[in-house]
Amino acid sequence: MRQPRVYLDFTLQSGDLITLAPEISHYLSQVLRLKSGDFLRPFNAIDGEYLASIDKSDRKHTSIIIGENQRPASLAKLSVHLGLGLSRGDRMDLAIQKSTELGVVSITPLYTQYSEVKFKQADRADKKIDHWRKIAVSAAEQSGRLTPPFVHQPMAIAQWLESAQSSLKLILTPEGSTRFAELPDSDTCDLLIGSEGGFSPEEIKLSKKSSFVEVTMGQRVMRTETAPIAALAILQYRFGDI
Repeated sequence: MRQPRVYLDFTLQSGDLITLAPEISHYLSQVLRLKSGDFLRPFNAIDGEYLASIDKSDRKHTSIIIGENQRPASLAKLSVHLGLGLSRGDRMDLAIQKSTELGVVSITPLYTQYSEVKFKQADRADKKIDHWRKIAVSAAEQSGRLTPPFVHQPMAIAQWLESAQSSLKLILTPEGSTRFAELPDSDTCDLLIGSEGGFSPEEIKLSKKSSFVEVTMGQRVMRTETAPIAALAILQYRFGDI
């Protein structure tokens, strides 16, 4: 049986007996049907990945014994910070899931001029952020990553552009004149991708003032949930670990 990976955001050390949170306990005992003596692999970015065994398990309370370290923590070869225009439906869910699988370090949902998504109530935004963070954790568990990307609170595109500090700053547009093959080497990247309607001329102009370079996929105009997958795969191939 395949040993499930479980992200735990607290210290892991061989020999420790840990009681898991009710939500994780329910998942292990009721969804995966794990029982005493079964194995799993808890992990996080600080301590790495361990082999652990279930000591006791029921619907609400599961305790595990941490065994030997199987994979030490390591730094990502390429650090990509994704600014993604807010989109409707499950497009954001898919973009966050696949961006996690492709190694992005952080994701910031952005309010853009052409975005149709606006969170007028703080509690609605908080629920969405919690939902997206759970998607990122699940994708990290499935894909073998040691840490999920941090999903930030939504912010205005101008605010995100001002905070960008990577050595390579890219905005993906159909009109861009620079191809990915022409980019200089870098180990950090701020990648900006729009919502369904793309970017306004004012937003593109603002990005250039912040030293962003327009990159293109050639003649292909990709959907907002497809663009991060393609761009991140290329960046990982060129500068990362693919």
